[in-house]
Amino acid sequence: MRFLALLVGLLAGLIAAATAAAQDFERPISLVQVGTYASGVFDEGAAEIVAYDPGSRRLVVVNGDAETIDILDIGDPARPTKVGAIDVTPFGASPNSVDVYDGLVAVAVEADPKTDPGRVAFFDV
Repeated sequence: MRFLALLVGLLAGLIAAATAAAQDFERPISLVQVGTYASGVFDEGAAEIVAYDPGSRRLVVVNGDAETIDILDIGDPARPTKVGAIDVTPFGASPNSVDVYDGLVAVAVEADPKTDPGRVAFFDV
């Protein structure tokens, strides 16, 4: 009987938490554009996946069109500036994903042919 009471209490708590979370999703979201960066390429995958490194205030961006990881400085968020690119073709065909942690950039690189195992390449931001 005690177990049943505990279970009912747990379920009631979960329902209350889910209801509160649902109410949070109903609130409108307000976004304000701070700055933009244009790669000069449209609809070709030139800015697919973005990761942020707070230590360097840089974004690392998958550029599938150029088969690179583009590095953007956002020290001035109103004016993101491309400061470099990492060519991943020595490691495979093209970048699929990117992430960064504490200045270390990890890039998932597709194999050629793409059905072969890919690689993960690591770089300093």
